[in-house]
Amino acid sequence: MSINSKELVKQIIRPQVFSLTSVKPIIAVTMATSRQGRAVVQQLSKNGRFHVRALTRSLFSKEALKLSLLPNVETVEANLLDPNSLDKCFANVYGIFGNTTPTKGWKIGRGSIDEEYELIQGKNLISAVKKAKETGSLKHFVFSSICKAKNPLVNIPAPSHFSNKWKIEEFLKTFNLNEISTIIRPVSYFENFNSNLPGVNISQTTFPGLVQKDKVWQTIAVDDIGLWTKAIFTNPKIFIGEEINIAGEELTGEQMAYIWKKLNKYSTYSIRYRMVPRLIMSLIEHDIALMATWIEKAGYGADLNKLRRLAQKLDISITPLSEWLQKTI
Repeated sequence: MSINSKELVKQIIRPQVFSLTSVKPIIAVTMATSRQGRAVVQQLSKNGRFHVRALTRSLFSKEALKLSLLPNVETVEANLLDPNSLDKCFANVYGIFGNTTPTKGWKIGRGSIDEEYELIQGKNLISAVKKAKETGSLKHFVFSSICKAKNPLVNIPAPSHFSNKWKIEEFLKTFNLNEISTIIRPVSYFENFNSNLPGVNISQTTFPGLVQKDKVWQTIAVDDIGLWTKAIFTNPKIFIGEEINIAGEELTGEQMAYIWKKLNKYSTYSIRYRMVPRLIMSLIEHDIALMATWIEKAGYGADLNKLRRLAQKLDISITPLSEWLQKTI
């Protein structure tokens, strides 16, 4: 779609007027243009059972415009730092998908992770969810957190962008919202293997990562978060009151590199796993370096066998790394 002027953008947006009522149950999706948000909106749009209210800070961003063209979707302006905007957008909703971000630009000595920034979002989100519940309309809240540890007794500090989300979980419970809530806890994204961080992108010769080559690392395709969220909203009796760690793969760095090598079997290049040096990562993104150490020593705790059985029951096709690589790289 070519956008030549702001007036054309307004013409695109205008047919989807913000409405407090809908024939279909309304699900509000926060941070709708984020990776997780887009995946959730797209899957709920395809499902067709719900009217999706996609919350975004800018109706005129490229990603917001794409979402506005999807069936069963309306884009509305809201900000997790603005409680009043959340109250308005949560009016008359059946469900809410809540997501927060710790990323707030990059600064020397801090990197891009701002702990207080995310906690403010979480406080505003949970307070607004509480109000929506009290009106009687809200029946299901899905909060996207971070996978808990496989070895919780290991005395290793978690990165702040993990502990933040676990703090928000506790805030949710203090308001007794767990009785209408499902907490999903994704692991690291496949998409992070092809990021904008220095040296962290898949190439003809390397498969990059943040952990040691022989350490098991649970990962997931972002699109699968949308699939699980759709299943959760369409099967409330199974999921309300539950907490679920979700993942798609459980591989070492060497195993990931081997998968990439097999997909490039006719390449003349030798493909190896390359770990970003921890010291360099610590200087660039201290919290991400902490995360890498946490993954190595505590490890994500999703039960892949249990997830696969549940996915089969719910008709969810978990995306393997090989399939994601073929579609994406």
